[in-house]
Formats: sequence, structure tokens, C-alpha cells
Amino acid sequence: MVHYSDFEVDSRIQRQARALAERGDTVECVCLSDDATFPIGGGEIALHRAARGKPRGGARAYIDGNLRFALGAARKLTALDRREPFDLIEIHNMPDALVFAALRPKLRGTPIVLNFHDTFPELFATLFDRPPDHPLVRLVRVEERASARFVDCHVFVTEEARDLLRRRGIHTPRSQIVMNTPDERLFGARREVRTPPGDRPLRVMYHGGLAERFGAETLVRAVATLRADGQPVELDIYGSDAEAAAQLAAIAAPLAPDGIRIAPQPTPVEQIPARLEAAHIGVVPTLRDDFTELLLPVKLLEYVHMGMPAIASALPTIERYFGDDVLYAEPGDPDSIAAAIEAVRADPAAAAGRATRASARLEQIGWSRQRRGYLEMVDELVAARRS
Repeated sequence: MVHYSDFEVDSRIQRQARALAERGDTVECVCLSDDATFPIGGGEIALHRAARGKPRGGARAYIDGNLRFALGAARKLTALDRREPFDLIEIHNMPDALVFAALRPKLRGTPIVLNFHDTFPELFATLFDRPPDHPLVRLVRVEERASARFVDCHVFVTEEARDLLRRRGIHTPRSQIVMNTPDERLFGARREVRTPPGDRPLRVMYHGGLAERFGAETLVRAVATLRADGQPVELDIYGSDAEAAAQLAAIAAPLAPDGIRIAPQPTPVEQIPARLEAAHIGVVPTLRDDFTELLLPVKLLEYVHMGMPAIASALPTIERYFGDDVLYAEPGDPDSIAAAIEAVRADPAAAAGRATRASARLEQIGWSRQRRGYLEMVDELVAARRS
């Protein structure tokens, strides 16, 4: 697997790598993590650092960072393949062009999978505030098309993402939906729904990305408003970026000196279940843009898995999967989020009812099903190559 991220905080990579290792496979992850090897089940996962972190800055720094990682990944992947040829290589975007790091294995027939965590053109346009017809965005679309044609199979997080690429004329004979659902081996079985307390402070939680588009600042302002009005609400934020966490803490300090706690360091995935156990409700305050309208955030599925009532931004993909079983707020509106939190505190029984129905929906797309489809895809591709 090649992924431009830290293994320790990337739950999607961990779920898939563990699923393979548990049945006896060896998984080599070319990534941003320090070199390490550890056994899982009958197999093992080995981490190989290909670059030193992600540079910060504008579009130029972003592109430069992607290029540096791609070159480092190509060198590392080629060396590993020479040592022992791979049976299959899975590239996790972004960027999509990481697939070309697997050129040598591809030339000798190794099947290559491109796992679309996100649609890169939409993300790039929103990240750097570029219109869809901007030359850089058009270039990213060319990169997406060329990368997708290079591989043997596409993996998507949702049907919406696959449909979007098909409308752009991008498809392969083999594709698979592997949804970002919680791994029961890490989170345990789905929890019984917990009714929020009505007689003590309500603990709200957010975990995950702290980039502007994920709306953590909006949530901070919403809770600060409630606390200023004397409402017994507390907030815990566990992010995946220390620098962004420090910036968010600086915003929160003058708004609500007490009651808003922001973890200063990234929280490893294996610690998230215990953090969720200590919270009453989870909030997904994602902002609205062309990119986020396609998302079904894994944090939302984890809140539902843990039996927590959830509040989420009213975005199309979330509404499609959860209907009225999640309480919605207007994206980017602190007052709307504050009103939703207060609605949970004022009527905990109704919140528990929504959580119960959401849990039933999650059962239909649980990781055990996703895992089975993913492993079948891997076996089919490897068997076809060997035959």
C-alpha cells in the first residue's frame, strides 16, 4: 500500500491492512510513518517512510509535497519489489498520480488498485479556492484521468463518488465500494444506544481532521455561545494535526476559557473508542462545498457505532444514508449547531430514538460486509494475474 499519510492516524489504511494481515498476508505500507514492523494475526504489517511530513503553504507547496512523496514512494516501492515481487499494489489517493510509483511492478504484470479516498479535483478546487475551469484544476482532472486508466481496479468510499467519476468518463471493468465503516476489531461490537443526560453537563465530542472545511471552528463557536448563555455543555476535540490544534485552541481560549478542551497532539486511532465512551454526543460540523457534498464522514459512522446520538451538517450524502435519524444543522452556522445541541439536551429521549434508528442503518453497511468484499476483490485480482 502506498499512502501519503501517517499509518497511526489513518483509520481507513489500518482497517484494510489489518484485514489482510489477519488472514496471513504481508502488507508493506509506503507512507509518512517511521520504519517499523509488527505482527497481526498470521501476517504482518511493515511501515516504510518515503518522505518527512507534509509541507504547509499554498498550492505550490502542496504540489511540491506531493511530488516529493511520489518520488520517494517510487524509489522505496521499486526497492521492495526487487527484494521480493509484490502480488498486488494498492495506491491510496491523494494524489492520484501516486499510481505511477508502481511503474516497475505494473510493467511485469502486477495488478494495481487505485483507492479513491477523495475526489482530487473537487478537493483541490475547494482547498485553494479555484474555480472548476482554473488551469490547475483542469490539470488535476487530466492527472485523475491518466492515473485511473493506468490501474486495474478502482475502489470508492461511496456510490456517489463512483458515479461522479463515471460521469467524467472514468471507469474500469473492476471496481469496488469499500465504505469507511468502523472496524469491529478496534471498536468492538455496536454499542447499545446511550440516552444523553438531562441533569448534568452534556459532553460533546469531535475527532478527526482540523482543516477549515471540516468545520471544527464552527463547532467551537457554537459551544462557546451555549456556555455564554449558561448552558451546561462541554466540548472535547481530538484532531489529527498538532499545528492546527494549537491554532484552534488559540481561537477557543478567549471564547470559552473553560469547558472546551482541544488535544494538543494527534490522537492514535486505537485511543478513539475510549474517548467516545466518555462523550454523550458526536458532532460532524463539515462545511459545504463541491468536495464535502460527496462525503460520508467516518467519524459520523463511529459515533453511530458507539451508540451516540449524532449531529451533522445537512449535506446530500449524509442525508441519503441516514435520512432523519441524524439531527441536522446548517453547514458553517454556529447558531444552527448550538440549537441542535440544545435540542439534544432538552429532549434526550428523542435523541436516543434517532440514535437507535441510525444504528440499525449502520448495521446494513458494517465493516464485516465491507471487509468481505474487499478481500474478495484482492483475491480475484491476484488470481487473475497468476492465471
